[in-house]
Amino acid sequence: MELDVLVVSPCSGSKRYDAVADSRRVDENSREVLNEEFPESVASAAEMYTGREHGHIQSAVERLSEVANVDWRIISAGFGVLSPSTEIPSYECTFNEIEQVRERAERFRLDVEEMTNNELVAAVSREKNIPQDLRQIFAEGYDLVFIALGTKYLLAAQEALTSLPEETAAFAFASKGSKEFIGDCYWIPATEAERSHLGTTWLELRGSELLTLAENIESQQHLERVQANPESARELSISV
Repeated sequence: MELDVLVVSPCSGSKRYDAVADSRRVDENSREVLNEEFPESVASAAEMYTGREHGHIQSAVERLSEVANVDWRIISAGFGVLSPSTEIPSYECTFNEIEQVRERAERFRLDVEEMTNNELVAAVSREKNIPQDLRQIFAEGYDLVFIALGTKYLLAAQEALTSLPEETAAFAFASKGSKEFIGDCYWIPATEAERSHLGTTWLELRGSELLTLAENIESQQHLERVQANPESARELSISV
C-alpha cells in the first residue's frame, strides 16, 4: 500500500501573466468573479506561478509521485490554500510586504495598532482561511508532510502546524530564524551551509532541498525509512 504524502509550498511573485488584480481587488472579489472578469489572464495554480522555487517544487512532486500518493497544496497570499489545478487570475499580493499586509488588515477591520508584524500576517491569513483549511487537510491523515515555506508564509500556516496528527511525520525546510514557526514539524535546515553546498540561491533553497530529497528517494521502502528516521531526511536533502 502506497504512502500518502502532502507537499505544501508558497505562491511566487513571478507569474505567467501580468497582474490584473491587486490586493484590494483580491480581497473584495471572489476568485470566480475575477476569473470571469479576466479570462485571458487565468491559469491553474501549478501553471500560473513561474518562480524557480515553484518549478523545483513541481519537479519534486512529480518525482515523489513515482513512489507514493502525493497531494500538493499551494499557499496563496491572495486566494488562500490552493490545489495545483485550481484556476486563478494573475494578481499582485504577498505576505512578504508588511505595509501591504497592514493595509489588508485595516480593510478587514482588524485592530492593527495592537498587532506586531507577525501577528498581522497571522491575522490576515486567518481572514483568508489558510490555517483553518490546512488543519482540515492535515486531518486527512498523511503519512508524510513536507513544508517548504519562507518565514512569512510559515507565520501564515503556523496555527495549523501546531496541530499536526501524531501519526504524521512532518518536515519543514526553514532558516534558523524561522525555525520557531514550524510547529510540530521536524526541522530541515535551510541555511547558508545548505545553500552553499547545493550551489543555489536563497530564493530557490527550500525548493532545491525538497527536489534533492525527492531525487534521492528511489522506492517506497526508501520513503518509509525517512518516515521512521526523520534525521535521514536532512541528509537526503543535500546529498547531491
